[in-house]
Amino acid sequence: MSVRIGNKKLFGLPTLLLVAMLVAPTAQAQDDITVSVTLDRNSIGLDEQALLQVEVSGSSQDLPKPHIPSLPAFEIYSQGRSSNISIVNGVVSSSVTYRYLVIPRKPGEFPIDQIAVVHNNKRYKGNVVTLKVLNRGSSAADDLNERAVGAEGESKDYFLEAVVDNKNPFVNEQVTLTLKFYIAVQYYGSAELTEPTTTGFWNEVLGNKAPYYQRINNRRYKVIERKYALFPTQTGELTIGRATIRATVAGKRKRSRDPFGAFGFDDFFGRGVEARASSRPLRVNVRPIPQENRPPDFTGTIGRFNISAKANKQQVELNQPVTLTIRISGTGNIKSVAEPALPELDEFRIYRASSSEEVSQQNDKLGGAKLFEEVFIPRVPGDLEIPGLSFNYFDPEQERFRVVSTKPIRIRVTAPEGYNSDSPVPYLPPGMTIDSRAHDIRHIKADLGKMQPVGRMPLLTIGFLLFNAVPILALIGSIMIRRRREKLAANTGLARARGAAKIARKRMAQARALARVETLGEFYAEIYRALTSYIADKLDISPHGLTTDSIRRILNQRSTPEGLTDAVTGIITTCDYARFAPTSLSQSDIDQTLKDCEKVIVRMEEVRFG
Repeated sequence: MSVRIGNKKLFGLPTLLLVAMLVAPTAQAQDDITVSVTLDRNSIGLDEQALLQVEVSGSSQDLPKPHIPSLPAFEIYSQGRSSNISIVNGVVSSSVTYRYLVIPRKPGEFPIDQIAVVHNNKRYKGNVVTLKVLNRGSSAADDLNERAVGAEGESKDYFLEAVVDNKNPFVNEQVTLTLKFYIAVQYYGSAELTEPTTTGFWNEVLGNKAPYYQRINNRRYKVIERKYALFPTQTGELTIGRATIRATVAGKRKRSRDPFGAFGFDDFFGRGVEARASSRPLRVNVRPIPQENRPPDFTGTIGRFNISAKANKQQVELNQPVTLTIRISGTGNIKSVAEPALPELDEFRIYRASSSEEVSQQNDKLGGAKLFEEVFIPRVPGDLEIPGLSFNYFDPEQERFRVVSTKPIRIRVTAPEGYNSDSPVPYLPPGMTIDSRAHDIRHIKADLGKMQPVGRMPLLTIGFLLFNAVPILALIGSIMIRRRREKLAANTGLARARGAAKIARKRMAQARALARVETLGEFYAEIYRALTSYIADKLDISPHGLTTDSIRRILNQRSTPEGLTDAVTGIITTCDYARFAPTSLSQSDIDQTLKDCEKVIVRMEEVRFG
């Protein structure tokens, strides 16, 4: 059946139905938008605040901004947004998360509803969340109440507290350290943090949490948190040193004979006093991994992990490679995960190809995935099997050893044309000779005949010499490259120093992509990592625990020009201010910091450190 308009024959009905079936899912996919509304807390005090997040996701890359309805019970302030785009099997999906600060005006239980977006004349509504507002804020612990009181019984304007979630961990088990800066008065600018010493730990910064408010001793404090993931590398009692924070806060008013003092002009012009607060050192008792029921091939991996294996081919020709990708994922120190043991297989030749890591964090727990690639080359044809691989680890929560395994993988190996399983060299019985009737071997002439040179000898031609000189030069170049690599492998400090600029350029490129006011915190964190990692690689020192004072001392010991040292420490101080206690920085401040960091790295490349 076909469709006609006038005397013209158009598409047949089956063709129109096929086009309609193809177009309909595409149109539906374009309108596939979801709105998800979440709160960081379900209950807050009247003097506290909550963080409202609205995630708009769909297949369109131009997602609309959500409409926030009028909420008389709250004050709503925008806290920026973040976006994410992913491509899986050719399908593009994107999401934008909008963050809002919710400050209550009165106590009660209030639903937050009617948050929606409009796209292509269609309205997509989010889910309903409920926020309960209490008359008083969340109560503080007794020791925190005591910490907020001074020696003379007065309430402190500010103090710094350090806590860990586990004081009795196993070796290589994560300990989450949280620094909490409590401040009840106005402060100016950004605070400068001297991070705690973590000798005996491998540490990773988890980041800063959005500021919130807490009531302690009937006084409202603003709380700024910074979290670290610490992994103890030795047993016994370890000490986490003091952390110190410096900030300029509003000073207490004093009686003055100035008639204009009553109008608060001192506070208006931002005259404050320098405040300094330190946390108390923490002691952690690290336990060794138990010996009971320990597997004989235990490698020291601690956490919770899964393992999987996948081959890139299920059928292959003899002597052709098959790449086996082993993926170990879970929570724990993913960088210390050991490679699973491979069995000895007579049917395969096994070579290790590469390994890589994907570090991530979830709920303040560090984890991710580690990938190992192994190359299996079959030696014989037939239906071969790569047996399941076992991986053991110690679960600190259950305090027991666990073993996870992969499933066996079958590989079909085909023989190439002309394959002979017997010896490739034929056996000749005694007395057998090869005469002129042989077809596979040229018979040796008994009479050479008349011999004379034909043409010019090729050894003396320029083309022959140039043709043979190329592989010799290539051989010399490969030898020089190999010697250079061996030199760098033997001298890790030299290798780090030569590769410092390359790594720094990659980090600066990432920072340049984040150089926006919306991603101010991520930008300054990337600038901080780029500069401190570059200094650590250039001077062959550990990047962990570097502070402004320690960097200044190290650069002065290496005979660094004084102006360059001041420029380096100035950028690091700016990054600490922006990361730990963000203030109103403009786009010009961000651009200037980016230019200053690039100039500093270029100047340090010209310095020969002693």
